[in-house]
Amino acid sequence: MAVGHVNALTKRWLATVGADAGVLSAVGVWPLLAFLADGADEETGRELSAALGVPAEEASQAARELLAVVEHTPAIRTALGLWTRGEVQVFRDWLGRLPADVHGELTGVPGDDQRRLDAWASDRTEGLIPRMPIEVKPDTMLVLASALLVTLTWRETFRESTGPWADAEGGIPVLRRTTPDLSLLRIADTPIGPVTTLRVESNEDVDVHLVLGPVDGSPSDVLAVGSNLVGSPLHGVTRGSDLPVGDAGPGVRVAMVESSWQQDSLEVTTVPFRIEARHDLLDHAALFGLQHATDDSHGHFPGVSDYPLFVNQALQDAVAEFSATGFRAAAVTAIGMFGAAMPRQRYQLRHVAVAFDRPFAYYAVHRDSGLILVAGWVSEPLRAAAQDVSSGNA
Repeated sequence: MAVGHVNALTKRWLATVGADAGVLSAVGVWPLLAFLADGADEETGRELSAALGVPAEEASQAARELLAVVEHTPAIRTALGLWTRGEVQVFRDWLGRLPADVHGELTGVPGDDQRRLDAWASDRTEGLIPRMPIEVKPDTMLVLASALLVTLTWRETFRESTGPWADAEGGIPVLRRTTPDLSLLRIADTPIGPVTTLRVESNEDVDVHLVLGPVDGSPSDVLAVGSNLVGSPLHGVTRGSDLPVGDAGPGVRVAMVESSWQQDSLEVTTVPFRIEARHDLLDHAALFGLQHATDDSHGHFPGVSDYPLFVNQALQDAVAEFSATGFRAAAVTAIGMFGAAMPRQRYQLRHVAVAFDRPFAYYAVHRDSGLILVAGWVSEPLRAAAQDVSSGNA
């Protein structure tokens, strides 16, 4: 049940941000919202329930079910963390519905607390996300965070060469491979026209799907259609083995050729990419059910603690890398809370500011459940000077 609701949030989020998706993970957000809904007041709980798709009283159980879906998959690593100041006495019943051994302490010294939380984020993502996305402030009373790490190796690796990309002049780094398995490629008839989907299989229980839409298709439309294609059984599609000769779909051309190789062949050309993104969930507070939770006039989580708490920060940092040998992705999501209806000191802080040869969507999907772990939009490929993804050092 939880998988369908998480995929639904993924689809709504992708449709909302469009080309700015870059890389995002609703899997990182959904459990946090679920555990908060379990301890929220009536108004906040109702709003969170609408975002989650499950009643507040069932949310924590659904979150545990979600985590159980992936906990036995070696390619996927998840973690949950909760940190509170001494003044916030967390109710034992609510804490008991979270995974074991997740509760730590905030000392009230922002620099010290920030370093500890940053270390947690880096450790849980093997350095892909080196810092916690939120800033620990003097008034931060509670932080609830999740971490997700996906590490895949391809069943069939790519070879590296150069090729075209959109309107770029000259060649750029591209990845190529040839396989006899035409079933990996499909063309789907969709409301926005034909859409090409390619499944890149890994040695683990997760595959990466590349989705190329019509030339005039908007990122939001392609992302929405792609979410439906990869997150559920495919209908209205033509397999690669059944495609007609000629231009068969976006980026796809079929020809009959003479060859000494007694098998059909699928030649794939795509690009390596490394994408980083930061998402402020409060920019779309209604999407995540956090509008009422940010009202600082009173507390919203009486099931969590007697201390009046409201949401002050909610952010996700995410990264995805696609290389000749595999795929890595990570996301750290954190929600920070202040004490409500209390005077707070203000601070002045320094702020330092198939041939997939054009933008396309991508999705990392848990094979058995259909859970979309990470998704996004590739606007630009990884350029040669920055390319070291295959060694894991990008």
